[in-house]
Amino acid sequence: MKKIVLFFIVIISALSCQDSENIELPQECEKSFEITAPNGFKINLLETIDYDGTLMEVQFIDDMTGYILGSNNEGGYADLFKTTDGGKKWDDMELILRETPINMFFLNDNIGFITFYGSNGNLLKTTDGGENWDKLSYNDLTGVMYHLQKDKENNIYSIISNINSNTFLLKSSDTTKTWQVINDSPDLGFDLVTFSFKVYDENIYISGQNKEILITDLEGNLKRTIQTGIGSIWDFEVTDGDNIVITGTSKTIKSSDGGKNWINIYDKSARLIDFRNSDEGLMILNKSYCPSDVYQSNDVIAFTNDGGINWIESNPATNLKSNYSDHIVLSSGKYLILIDNSIYELIGK
Repeated sequence: MKKIVLFFIVIISALSCQDSENIELPQECEKSFEITAPNGFKINLLETIDYDGTLMEVQFIDDMTGYILGSNNEGGYADLFKTTDGGKKWDDMELILRETPINMFFLNDNIGFITFYGSNGNLLKTTDGGENWDKLSYNDLTGVMYHLQKDKENNIYSIISNINSNTFLLKSSDTTKTWQVINDSPDLGFDLVTFSFKVYDENIYISGQNKEILITDLEGNLKRTIQTGIGSIWDFEVTDGDNIVITGTSKTIKSSDGGKNWINIYDKSARLIDFRNSDEGLMILNKSYCPSDVYQSNDVIAFTNDGGINWIESNPATNLKSNYSDHIVLSSGKYLILIDNSIYELIGK
């Protein structure tokens, strides 16, 4: 009896192997790592940086000088790469730092900052374009700083938060020598990997609790609150006082009346590259996932010229959205996009 059972097991196994070899994978499981551009644009690979670590953020001071922040695999410490030719060549600044980076911000071609993990709003500060760095901390602050930004007068703003305290909005008018808490509302929200706040013109847009955006003036005084319906905001773009675009975990929404009303312009996950006006926008859109591997996605770079009603799409690329880190829009109209350890130039034809 055992021999008969064993015989059938062998036969079934053989047939199963034969069937699996003949199974055709669905189109969603085909892989392509060639990054293309939608019609009307062209994309060029400027450089792939040979780096044992993760490249996190890119920022340009002007069209030629820029920086990329990295976290190396030997301890997770901060590294910095610099270009002076518009991103074609990147030089390792060979920092000797022992801090784990969070965000980078350069005020100008000399003064820059790297926020890092600590308990007193710790910062690294350079005054010579990244060659040398001083470590700063503030006894009157508790938590970690994120997402430094500036206004037109070069005042610097930051969100500070930690697990055991509320989120505060900070302002420095003396290039980070001191900080003032300008909003400590319990309604402020925060998530490390998503949008926290944005300085635009004379307003600050801050992520809040309960799917809200709080709008304050540059002194942190609340002006109004807008409901978004999105709990976890990935990207936030405001092109003027009325036109706002938000990407969330599973949809992208757009308002043309300052956030009073919203329309869905994409119903899957996406990352926002730019909305230059109310009609023209660039995004990375998730199109589908492989049914047998949820970590494999098919994503496209897409352009709209009608406010998101229709999209002109590139060819799909595997895991394009998850490999995307950051981008910068240059004054020349070019987009530099950081994907994995490569920097791409996207320009209109």
